[in-house]
Amino acid sequence: MKRRRQSVVYSPGGCGCGLLLLPVVVLSIGMMFALAGLAAAALVLLIVAIGATIWLYRCREQRRADGKTNVGWIVFLAIAYPLSVSYLMFFVLLTISAFTGESVTVG
Repeated sequence: MKRRRQSVVYSPGGCGCGLLLLPVVVLSIGMMFALAGLAAAALVLLIVAIGATIWLYRCREQRRADGKTNVGWIVFLAIAYPLSVSYLMFFVLLTISAFTGESVTVG
């Protein structure tokens, strides 16, 4: 009994389209991890800013008695809150837009 040999052609997407899109997929996955890392850093910055605010509020009398000023801390908080909250809002809107497929706008 003779076995017939069948030739089978394996091709991704039929025309190599999968191979052409591979760099785009890799780039998008890398951007996803980068944006997620920035969101995590923004969340940590927000937690640190809240902690610094609570600490400054609790020891305000002691710092006043010691003659220390809070200018450096106020500058840090004035930068930390807008940076962290604005990026977190951007990330949340981007995530909602990605899962719903619709453009999300504010205002």
